[in-house]
Amino acid sequence: MIEQPTTLPASLPGRPQIVSPAAPGAGAHTRNSLHAVMRQLSKSLTVLASTADLIVQGRVNGVASQSLLIWLQPNARQAEAALHRLREYRLAGSPAATELIQCLTVLVLAADMIVQGQLSGNASVETYDLLRRNADRAMKSLHELKAQLLPNVRGFDEL
Repeated sequence: MIEQPTTLPASLPGRPQIVSPAAPGAGAHTRNSLHAVMRQLSKSLTVLASTADLIVQGRVNGVASQSLLIWLQPNARQAEAALHRLREYRLAGSPAATELIQCLTVLVLAADMIVQGQLSGNASVETYDLLRRNADRAMKSLHELKAQLLPNVRGFDEL
């Protein structure tokens, strides 16, 4: 039987190798780092889902909806950064990780389209709905992934 290495190749020259959090030799630093990524992602997803939900439900309009757009871009960028950091861990075998990465990809693209004003009318509302649904699915997958990789941590603010 061939043993699988527990480290990933460095994705960039000079970048340290990252040990899978599920690997037997994974240390506190790896778990803390993954937890920090998950915590930031949870906060970004909450803002994105809440913003989309407010607009889809028609609770805001006009100037108020424009001011909410300010929150979409930075939180989409934080979600995108978390997506790149998650890819550095060996999570390819996890269905929750695959679902999370797919949802984040759609979510970031939808937020970019909204912020750049590429949509109008019903397409805009449909894209906000798409954003909200993907944020909800991403949050569900994030909780499943946390339960798999960090089973002793109850919430994202704990550790």
